[in-house]
Amino acid sequence: MKINDRYILTTFWHNIYVGLIAFVAIYLTVDVSEKVDKFIDGDSTILQAISYYFFQLPWIVMLITPVAVLLATVFTLGKLSRDNELTAFIASGIPLIRISRAIFISALLITVLSTVLSDILVPVSKRKAEEIMDIEIVKTKKRSSLRYKHDLHYQGENNRTYYAERYDVSMSMMVNIIVQEYEGSNLVRRIDAKKAFWNGTKWIFVDGAVRIFKEAGGEDVTPFTRLEIVDFPERPEDFAKNAIEPEEMNFTELRDYIEKVRRGGGSVDKYMVDLYFKFSFPFTSFIFAIIGVALSSAKRKASMSTGFGLTLLISFTYYGILRIGQALGHSGVIPPPIAAWFGNIIFFLIGGLFLRRSNQ
Repeated sequence: MKINDRYILTTFWHNIYVGLIAFVAIYLTVDVSEKVDKFIDGDSTILQAISYYFFQLPWIVMLITPVAVLLATVFTLGKLSRDNELTAFIASGIPLIRISRAIFISALLITVLSTVLSDILVPVSKRKAEEIMDIEIVKTKKRSSLRYKHDLHYQGENNRTYYAERYDVSMSMMVNIIVQEYEGSNLVRRIDAKKAFWNGTKWIFVDGAVRIFKEAGGEDVTPFTRLEIVDFPERPEDFAKNAIEPEEMNFTELRDYIEKVRRGGGSVDKYMVDLYFKFSFPFTSFIFAIIGVALSSAKRKASMSTGFGLTLLISFTYYGILRIGQALGHSGVIPPPIAAWFGNIIFFLIGGLFLRRSNQ
């Protein structure tokens, strides 16, 4: 490794650390001010609040890493430009892309690490953080034990949903259960029962009623004392799994969830966007590095405050476009792959164009 590469690399990673610390501090300050009412109303302790943000930290770091990369790129090359070192490199015949090679390689490394960590660490830690918020702080959910699961909500196959006040894992029994079946968006049948248990081959519903909803309006209600249902594909082990929100799933879990929703007849566009997004978002770091290099090569030598302002402006613009793409994908206006890569495509084209002009 040449001396100039080592120098740029050292400065870049130093700025990465500074950027991460600064933006994490800003994020936490804003988020605490927004959630302080929840902490007070829930009589939460300082330890609970600290635990919540401790488990939120991997997700926060993943979210702000591209911003830190952009800031580090602008600051690193900006310093070279202000000290006339960048001009000297270019004047000696070294192209801008070669000067920035260490930054591009670092950004690619960060992209790979972000992809791996966002699939392994982030879903688990974010799941734990949301559990602390819902159970210990705002207290909107009950803590499930190894045996009991409270407030069970399960999306089954064939457009069927299950709601139960409690599920006994060891007994394979649900208490105060509601099963709803849909055709498209229309509710066609509902089963209410005081309990339902698995007898080894099928589900037995006890003390309830079956309601059939007619297309013309009205309903037929049939009470029962004991109802055996053999055509439900769901098994006790399905309900024993911990309920996870799609945004808290890793790639494999989300892919399996999409297949289950698809088999159930539900729309999967939203989840497909989220699935592709797990791969598209980490590449933001590399794209921001390209934009940062192009901006730093401008003839006008920007100050550090100007570089910081540009970083925030570009970041807010990017995240705004990112949300627009996600919204269009969730509503089915554009295909999920395009929706997930919408912001990256736009900024990659802009960054590539600026970099090409700067390198001429």
